[in-house]
Amino acid sequence: MSALSSDRASIRRILGYIRPHKTRLIQACLVMVVVASLNGAMVKVLDPVTSSLFGSANADPATLMRVALMIPGLFFAMLVFKYTLAYLMSWLGQKITQEIREDLFTHLHALSMDFFWKSKGGEVMAKLTNDMTALQSALQFVPLYAVRDSLTVVVMLAVMFWTNPKFALIALIAIPMAGGVLGVLGRKLRAAGRRGQEVMGEIYHRFQESLQGMLVVKSFNFEEGSIAKFRTENDEFFHQMMRYFRATALSGPLMEFLGSLIIAAIVYLGGRQIGAGTMTPGQFSVFLGCFFMAYGPIKNLAQMNATLQLGLASAERIFSVLNEVPTVVEPKTPKPFPALKQGIRFEHVSFRYPSRETWALHDVSLEIKPGEVVALAGPSGSGKTTFVHLMLRLFDPTEGRITIDGTDLREMSSHDLRAHLGLVSQETILFNDTVLGNVAVGRPGATRAEVESALKVADAYDFVAQFSKGLDTPLGDRGARLSGGQRQRLAIARAVLKDPKLLILDEATSNLDTASEHAVQTAMERLYPGRTVAMIAHRLSTVQKADRIVVMRTGKIEEVGTHAELLAQNGVYATLHRYQQLEAPTL
Repeated sequence: MSALSSDRASIRRILGYIRPHKTRLIQACLVMVVVASLNGAMVKVLDPVTSSLFGSANADPATLMRVALMIPGLFFAMLVFKYTLAYLMSWLGQKITQEIREDLFTHLHALSMDFFWKSKGGEVMAKLTNDMTALQSALQFVPLYAVRDSLTVVVMLAVMFWTNPKFALIALIAIPMAGGVLGVLGRKLRAAGRRGQEVMGEIYHRFQESLQGMLVVKSFNFEEGSIAKFRTENDEFFHQMMRYFRATALSGPLMEFLGSLIIAAIVYLGGRQIGAGTMTPGQFSVFLGCFFMAYGPIKNLAQMNATLQLGLASAERIFSVLNEVPTVVEPKTPKPFPALKQGIRFEHVSFRYPSRETWALHDVSLEIKPGEVVALAGPSGSGKTTFVHLMLRLFDPTEGRITIDGTDLREMSSHDLRAHLGLVSQETILFNDTVLGNVAVGRPGATRAEVESALKVADAYDFVAQFSKGLDTPLGDRGARLSGGQRQRLAIARAVLKDPKLLILDEATSNLDTASEHAVQTAMERLYPGRTVAMIAHRLSTVQKADRIVVMRTGKIEEVGTHAELLAQNGVYATLHRYQQLEAPTL
């Protein structure tokens, strides 16, 4: 898409946000007209003032007093209307960016997981912060400059033509000259601004990456390497922004130089006409006043170009996220979650992650019966986690289908499906909230007693009770106040509180010590009756009591059976069992 087409698309999207607030915009435009008219009135006052002071030795005191009183009156009116205008434009800029920010945040939650896998978190954060700030500045100031200052220039020209049409033609020379300057600088500003925002996204990503991986950075003495990468990106941002600021800094002095040429022409020609008697000193002062009154708006218009170009570049980046389409499509008329009486079926399911060439799952067929506890085992990269992702409908199968009681998951609402699923993942995610808030994520209306009961099941009640604020204890960013095992127990309590029909355990006890693992495993086993359970575990000690163990390798099902049956087969499962030294290897 060309830059012009992209600009038009971005402007149309922005106008869609402005349209609901058109009343405020109309009010602001009317105020702009008044401000421009007052600018013209203030300049026009110069004619009688100058004529009274210099045109006659016997100036009328009453007229002089009346004109003198008009000056503070006009400035007071200007104060009121300029304040009103600044407020209206600030309100519009803030309100529209607030709505875009909310839409962007909401849309991010509607996107499928593949977007987050292919996107850098820091770049997304840059769009939510830096790009939104640049767009807000454009929304707040560009209409202000474009309408108010353009009107002011038009009014000044009108006053000049009213005063002396022939002399006013000189001032028109500045318009095409200014337009040429702004056109050339605009292209430079746009390119530098867009690239600068892109590099800032990379810098945000580098900060985020280092902060999250600081343990690895320090453990491997990678501080210098990490800093070197950051310096490279930071230097590029500096150079890109200097390109932008060079073009911005050049626009003001260029406009001043052009203005000086016009002033020189006005002074020279005006002096000659006053000497020839074809122009009065009052008329000459009006011309000078008009030019100086128009100079500020013209300079603002030059600066507006920089703000506009950066705002359009930022809008393009923001709308690129809003243009992303979820790959997991919700059905128009979703079917309700079934009673789970027939079970879950994987029917010749194959899946390949975006941008990967190999299959994560290939031609997998499996039936999980209601109330059955099925464990997934196998080496890393065998497809176990992908199996869970498809059950949660974070992705849809590339081939085949997954059904619950014969209903394809694609025919159900993802929200309804996940409302009946409970997940405890290997990566424990806790929010910067209290214990109560974190455990009740799946059931916001849960009572304190229900939360305490879930904590007891997850073997987490005792350590929470030791906190001075108990359930109301804030956990900090990502649960920083807790150990790894404590965080995992709260994640288990979260799933217990949800009371799901289908419980998914993705290495749920991986971060617990042996004693805690045994306690939590015993508690989890008490939850199994009446629920369908799918669990992933590298520690084969946690899957031995499963009704069936499904052994996977390279995206395919290799073996299915009970613990004893799989040991007897002496296949993949038995090999993994020996590697974990759960029994002495046989010769």
